Amino acid sequence: MTTTNDSLPHETQDDTDATLPLTAEKCLAILTEWAARYPSARFVVITIAPDGSDAAVLGWGLALPEYVFVNLPEMRMTGRFRTADELRRLLRHSDDDIRLIWVDPEPEPWPDEET
Repeated sequence: MTTTNDSLPHETQDDTDATLPLTAEKCLAILTEWAARYPSARFVVITIAPDGSDAAVLGWGLALPEYVFVNLPEMRMTGRFRTADELRRLLRHSDDDIRLIWVDPEPEPWPDEET
């Protein structure tokens, strides 16, 4: 499943199968259902001193089942990643001990779609 605007329904059928445009209320209902089924998860990115005596917040992120978005102003980095693990792999290349602290439960990634 993808969350692009192209994947969301733009029309609906009535009882006679006539095509009707979606109303604002119907769009809201569809997106509310989607948000409930695929909740986002917030996280904070921190760095910890090697001796554990100090820590600092580098930025924040938001994870959806489809991708992870991160904003790390302290590292001058903004990005979109397929999973949180992909972000972790990138951050592992730093000399610092960088970790993600989840505010919400980490979402399960969607399985790769068959093409």
